[in-house]
Amino acid sequence: MNFTGPFEEISGTLEALAEAEEMGKIIVYTPPEKGHELETCGYAEEGTIRGYYAGKDCQIFSSYPQNSRGISFNKEKEDQVIKNCLRKGKGTEKILQKSGDSRKKGSWKIHKEKIPLPEKYTLRPAVQADASAMAALYSQGFHFYPTPLHMESYLLKTMDSDVLYLLVEKQGKIVSLASAEMDSETGSAEITDCLTISSERGKGLIKELITVLEKELLERNFLISYTLCRASSPGINAAFVAHGYAYTGRLVNNCRIEMGFEDMNIWCKMLK
Repeated sequence: MNFTGPFEEISGTLEALAEAEEMGKIIVYTPPEKGHELETCGYAEEGTIRGYYAGKDCQIFSSYPQNSRGISFNKEKEDQVIKNCLRKGKGTEKILQKSGDSRKKGSWKIHKEKIPLPEKYTLRPAVQADASAMAALYSQGFHFYPTPLHMESYLLKTMDSDVLYLLVEKQGKIVSLASAEMDSETGSAEITDCLTISSERGKGLIKELITVLEKELLERNFLISYTLCRASSPGINAAFVAHGYAYTGRLVNNCRIEMGFEDMNIWCKMLK
């Protein structure tokens, strides 16, 4: 995700490692001026994260030591999801106002005004006492996941670092969650770990979580927000379209979330 020097010098090492560990995909994040080096080594560009490097774009290149890993088996369905979301979401971008200029850790400033949650629902930041219930909810919602959200210890550790967790409760029970993984050096943040329990879906809870996460990121002076979301899920893609995110590519068979690897769509938004 952050290499220096000629890529050709590490390409062979990566290939050898992938073969030894039976890895099916190698993923490289790189600034645009380094892209030709990866193309020379046989890598193909899959997408872009706009403004990832302190306002400068990041290109994502991939190589597939296992050829089958590079085949998208749901491309037609996923293309239709994008078309439907963009058609329905046209003109829905929300404009945020900057109200602070610090990226340092600090207390949350939850904007309670104009959050149209249904009655009996409460939106708030997660605290350490929530970690056990959060881990249980994540373990039920995701059979597999790129990070160990099912572990209370992992949630506690990341809460104390650069991850903001936000949740929605209904009568004291957590029903929806999302987080923002922040990189203060680059001013970019990934909105991720979005989950709503099945009985509460369709109520716009994730949309409101994204709204408040964006406002908090602006308070900390972050430049851009992006997400990698499941390409086959209409709901989560629509949520980011509704917030004015731009579709900038698809990562094929990128994350193991359910029974196998899934394609992930890239959505980006300049916050400032």
